[in-house]
Amino acid sequence: MGIGMVSNHSKKFNLSEQTIDEVSEICVQTLSEAGADKKDIIRLRLSLEEILGVWLASLRGALVHVDCGQKFGRVFLKVSVDGPAMDDAWEDDETFLLSSRMLSQAGLSFTYVYKDGKNCLTCNPRKKKSSMGQVALLLAAVFLAAFLGAAARRFPGIQTTALAVTQPLFNMILGALRAVSSPLVFLAICCSIVSIGDLTMVGKIGRKLILRMVAGIFALAVVMALAGSLLFPVATAGDKISGNFSDIYQMVLEIVPSDIVSPFLNGNALQLVFLGICVGIALLILGERVTTAQNTLMQMYDAVQFLMGMLGKIIPLFVFLSLFNLVISDFDSGFSSLFKVFVLAIPACFILPLFYIFWAAFRLKVSPGLLLKKALPAYLISLTTASSAAALATNLETCVKELGIPKKIADFAIPLGQVLYKPGFVVGLFIMDLCMAESYGIPITPLFLFMSVLTIGLLSMAVPPIPGGPLSVFTVMFAQLGIPDEALALAAAINVIMDFFMTAAGQACLQVQVALAAEGVGMLDEKKLKRSVS
Repeated sequence: MGIGMVSNHSKKFNLSEQTIDEVSEICVQTLSEAGADKKDIIRLRLSLEEILGVWLASLRGALVHVDCGQKFGRVFLKVSVDGPAMDDAWEDDETFLLSSRMLSQAGLSFTYVYKDGKNCLTCNPRKKKSSMGQVALLLAAVFLAAFLGAAARRFPGIQTTALAVTQPLFNMILGALRAVSSPLVFLAICCSIVSIGDLTMVGKIGRKLILRMVAGIFALAVVMALAGSLLFPVATAGDKISGNFSDIYQMVLEIVPSDIVSPFLNGNALQLVFLGICVGIALLILGERVTTAQNTLMQMYDAVQFLMGMLGKIIPLFVFLSLFNLVISDFDSGFSSLFKVFVLAIPACFILPLFYIFWAAFRLKVSPGLLLKKALPAYLISLTTASSAAALATNLETCVKELGIPKKIADFAIPLGQVLYKPGFVVGLFIMDLCMAESYGIPITPLFLFMSVLTIGLLSMAVPPIPGGPLSVFTVMFAQLGIPDEALALAAAINVIMDFFMTAAGQACLQVQVALAAEGVGMLDEKKLKRSVS
C-alpha cells in the first residue's frame, strides 16, 4: 500500500502485556501508511505504551477498543479502555507532560477524556506532507495570472468580460475567509492560553517564559516600527502631536468592546484578541470547574481550523483570481510593492535569527558557530517546509540533547512557543503592512505605527499553523489598519514565498529564547550546551 493510503482498523482486545504490543503495532502501521515522520511514530508509540502500562495494574483484562485510520483526509487514532476513570494515573508528572495539550495539538501526543465508562486516548497525527506540491500550485497560479492578465489587457472587450467573471468569485472566497478569520483569531488566542494547562504546573519557569515571549514579540514590533520610520516617509506635523496622542488614547480605550458580538461582525482585531485573552485567562484560572467549557472551545477551534484547512485547498485559486484582477487593473504599482517586500523582508528574516544567536552566545558564553550548528537542523526543516509542526520533533530533540534544556521545560516551552512566539511573522507582517500602506496611499503616521505595533504584535500570536492560516490574519490586519481589500492579492502572492522564511526565523529564535529562560532560572545544562554537535 502506498504512502497516504491509510487502512481503517477497528478491533477489540483484553488489556494485557501482549495486547499492549498488538495495539501499538496497529497504531504504528496506521501512522506508517499515512507517511508520518519516523520520530513522531516512535514518540507516539512510547507514549501510548507508557500510558497503557500504567493502567494495566488497575485495568488488567478490561476491554480495549482500537479505532484508527483516516476520515475526510485526516488520520485518527483512538484507544478506549473500559473501566473506572484513570485521572489520577493520567496526571502522573511525566505522562501528563508527554500528553500536554500543546503536544496534542501538534499531533505528537494523546489527549485523554473519560466518557461513557471508557478511558479514551485520542490523537490526530499530522501526515508528513511535502510542501513543494502546494508551492508548485501557488507558483503556477502566480505565473498563470500574470500571463493571462497581461494578455487580457491587450483586448479591452476580453478584459471587461474576464473581470465580470473573476471579480465575483474573488469576492465570494474573500467573504468566506472573513467569515472564518474572526472566530479563528479569537479561538486561537483563547485556546493557546487554555492549553498552558494548570497554572500550578506552569510554575516559575513557565510564567517567566511566557512573559519573555510576549515581551519579546512587542519589543521586536517596536524595533520594526522604528526601522520603518527610517525607511518609509512618516507623515508628521508639529501641531498634530497632541491630536495623535488623543487618537492613540482613544484607540486603546476602544480595545474593550461595547458588546460581545460586534468584534466578530466588524472583524476588529484588537477587540477579538482582547476577548480571547480575557476568556482564556478566566478559563485557565477556573481550571477543573470549567472543563466542559474548555473542551467545547478546543473542539470549536478544531472545527474552525478544519474549515480554514478546507479553504486552504482553494488558496491557489484565490491567488490566481486576486493577481489576475490586479494585473488587469494596476499591475505596475502592485509589482513595485511586491518587489519591495521581498527586498526588505527576506534579508530581515535571515538577520533576525543571526542576531538572536549571537546575542545568546554572548549571554551563555558559548561559540556563536556552535550555537548556529545546533540550531541549523530545525531551521532547515522549517525553511524547506514552511511548517513549525514539521520541525517540532527535531526542535524538541535539539533543545534537550544539544542545548541542555531539561526535557520537562522543552516539552512545555517549544509547543507553547510555536503558538505564542512568532518573531519571523512580526518582521514579515510589519514590512508587508508598511509596503501596502505606501502602495495604496495610506499615510504612515505615528498613530498608524502605534496601531501596527499593537495589531501585529497580537495577531502574530494568532496565526494558525494550517494552510491558508496567514491569509486569515491578513484579512483581519488589513481591515484593522484601513488597508483596502485589493492588497490581499499581493499579500497572498507574497505569502507563497515569505512563509518559508518567516517560519524558519521563528524556529531559530524560539530555541534561543527557551535556552535563555532555562539559564535564567539555573536549569540549563552547560556541559551539553558547550559540547560539540553529536
